[in-house]
Amino acid sequence: MKIDLSKLIDRAVYKIDFVHSLDLDKVLTKTREIIMSSPVETKGSIYMTDEGLYLDATVSYEYYENCARCLKEFVNKIETALSGRLVENSKLSRKIDDEELVFYYDNDEVELVEQVLTSILLSLPMKSLCDDNCKGLCLVCGKDLNKEECNCNIQEIDPRLAKLKDLFD
Repeated sequence: MKIDLSKLIDRAVYKIDFVHSLDLDKVLTKTREIIMSSPVETKGSIYMTDEGLYLDATVSYEYYENCARCLKEFVNKIETALSGRLVENSKLSRKIDDEELVFYYDNDEVELVEQVLTSILLSLPMKSLCDDNCKGLCLVCGKDLNKEECNCNIQEIDPRLAKLKDLFD
C-alpha cells in the first residue's frame, strides 16, 4: 500500500485522500492466529501543514473470534485510528516530539502496510464478547446459558469467608 507524496512535497496540493483495501487471510502473532473474514479497509488523508506532513486514517477490519464467555464463534468488527507525522528517512537527525507517532518515507513514497498491521495488533480487545448481554456457560454442567437455563446449584461464596464454611461442613 504505497502512497505517492510528490504532489504534497512539491506543494501542488495540500491534501491527498486515499482508500486502500489490504487483502489479508490471517495475521500471526506469537500467541495466536487472527483469521480475517474480509479485507482490511484503510481510509484517510495525508495533509501538509507548516510543521510538515501528517497522516490521519481509519483502519476497519473484521475477524473471526470466540466469545470469552460462551465460546461461540462470531465475526468481530473493529475500527481504529491511525495517525501521526510523516518524516523523510534522510531527516532522522531533526528533533521530533516523543509523544508523536512518526512514519518514515523514502523517495516521495510512504509504505503503510506495516503501520496498518501494527494498528490491528494494538486494537485487538483483550476479551471479545458475541453480545454485551452474553450469559456464558454454566460453571457446573457447561450448558450455554444463552440458549437454556440449567438447574445447577451454584453458591457464590465470598473468598474471604470461605474458610468459615469449612468449619460448618
